Amino acid sequence: MRIQVSGHPPCDLAPVRRAVQAALRPYGVPAGARIGLAFVDDVVMKELNSRHRNMPRTTDVLSFGQGLPPGAKGETAAKALVRDVDGELEVGDIVISGAQAARQARRRRHPLAREVAFLAAHGALHLLGFEDATRTGYREMVRLGMAALQRA
Repeated sequence: MRIQVSGHPPCDLAPVRRAVQAALRPYGVPAGARIGLAFVDDVVMKELNSRHRNMPRTTDVLSFGQGLPPGAKGETAAKALVRDVDGELEVGDIVISGAQAARQARRRRHPLAREVAFLAAHGALHLLGFEDATRTGYREMVRLGMAALQRA
């Protein structure tokens, strides 16, 4: 899996890359697939969150992926991903607020790299149709994100 990074990462990216790969590997995402990983400040994140989710505040992570069939998630979603005209598989983009990640890491009393890796894995799961809008979905995503960190 190719992860293309933009912006200014707030930590070492090796564990972040491993976490994204570990989150997607169980669902059969091809090795040559591409994911964008962007690091932005709170101002940009607030604007993105406002524009795309109608929530005018910063957040930790946003994902922008392909349109998936209704209800598709995990392996079903991975199989539904469409290659572009050049044959490349662009899974989507994960956007992380480094400042928000740093605040959360301090509050949770764990290393920033761990928080960013978890957020990246969480964002990657969103790209495969997993949602956290319900209590059950949230619990599932936390469990899968933590499992990805352990496998990374």
